[in-house]
Amino acid sequence: MKSILKSDHFFEETSSFITSIALIILGILILIGKNQLYFSVIDMFLSTLLILGVLQFIRYLFLKLKPQEKKVTFARSFFYLLFCLILSSFKTIPRSILPLLFAIYMLLNGVIKLIIYLILFSSKENGRLGQLFLALLYFAVGIPLLISPIKKVDTMLVFLGWYTVLLGVTYFFDFLSEIIPKRFKTKLRRHFRITLPVLLEAILPYQVLREINYYLNKEAFDIPMVYEEKKVETDPDLEIFIHVAPSGYNRFGHVDICMNGTVLSYGGYDFTTSKLFNMIGEGMVFQVEREKYIDYCTHYSNRTLFCFGMKLIDKQKKNVEKQINSIMENLNYYETNYERDKRLKKKVKKDSYTDYPSILTSLTNAKFYKIQSGPFKTFFVLGVNCCKLADNIIGKSGSDLLKMTGIITPGTYYEYLNQEFYKKNSMVISKIIYNNKSIKSKKKFFSAGSIAKKNGK
Repeated sequence: MKSILKSDHFFEETSSFITSIALIILGILILIGKNQLYFSVIDMFLSTLLILGVLQFIRYLFLKLKPQEKKVTFARSFFYLLFCLILSSFKTIPRSILPLLFAIYMLLNGVIKLIIYLILFSSKENGRLGQLFLALLYFAVGIPLLISPIKKVDTMLVFLGWYTVLLGVTYFFDFLSEIIPKRFKTKLRRHFRITLPVLLEAILPYQVLREINYYLNKEAFDIPMVYEEKKVETDPDLEIFIHVAPSGYNRFGHVDICMNGTVLSYGGYDFTTSKLFNMIGEGMVFQVEREKYIDYCTHYSNRTLFCFGMKLIDKQKKNVEKQINSIMENLNYYETNYERDKRLKKKVKKDSYTDYPSILTSLTNAKFYKIQSGPFKTFFVLGVNCCKLADNIIGKSGSDLLKMTGIITPGTYYEYLNQEFYKKNSMVISKIIYNNKSIKSKKKFFSAGSIAKKNGK
């Protein structure tokens, strides 16, 4: 399934412009209205609940509905009216919910930044003071909000208003990057990017996966196919794989880099060193052949891969290769249990291994390494993660690509790359989706696949 994107560019330009103006206006209204606007919105919400409850009750009384539908309609009416009554009786509840959630979000960011600071401090890396400053700033905002949420509504709305304005500015720069001729783009180089709230972007790839699976199941294809879109008929120089699976941690995705037919992946793959529910551990990378890895991910681990291809100029290509080589020079080879048993000439049963490195090595001949020093020596799922390494390779290579604020998730990468793909002048030139319903190959792996699924890999 192939389509060359031409007519979508005008829509993307218009959409970016309208979105930017709407967000900037909304942000300004929040900054001006503050407390009064917030409480008015809550009153409107309660009025909406009341109207919905009454309408559902009228529908229950006067319409001829099937027995099951009648029960559902009554339950909806009862829920809406009860919820409206409770919130109206205790007005401090709806007024304090949003500030409390915002406080928790600020404190979560503070804890994450503090952990990143400790990781950088232990490895004596630059940038640790900036992380400590951000941690203290998040705590300074979050703690007062948590203690007295209603009194601090104005403080929350100031942050929310400016955030919305900056998000609108980001979309406006996206619009400008589309309409400005390519030769002037270097003057508009993106230095930072304000992203959507992390909780929304974290689930983006999973929501797209649900839509894709619905589409494929609905069409019931008898012929294997690969969903592929290209803007130009040329091979990309660099590919970014974004993983997502229907269950487990992989719902939130994973990011790999692929260049010259070799995939480079970073994570906390040695679970014997893991702490805090596998969120922290020793940083590891592996290299694996592209085609073998795609087969493994789609058939063995039941993942879907969103593969975005990028076209680089020679200088950018050299910079990316230099970054990858720099990472590889800081590695120690890690012998997996499978490789050790094979070297000792023990009887090797591939389906007896339960650790991820051994499973992947036995099926794809992947090579694992541990990082000796530097900021990636310690893996942290909410900070020093697969996205951070991808950003280190791409965003700091001289390419006009990703440099984002906040917590970078696979959803952040998906949202950005997907937008860039639909721009006519961007470096993202292709988008391919691989999964076990759409892949060309029908290669089958042995029954030990259930082991990997239990381990969430």
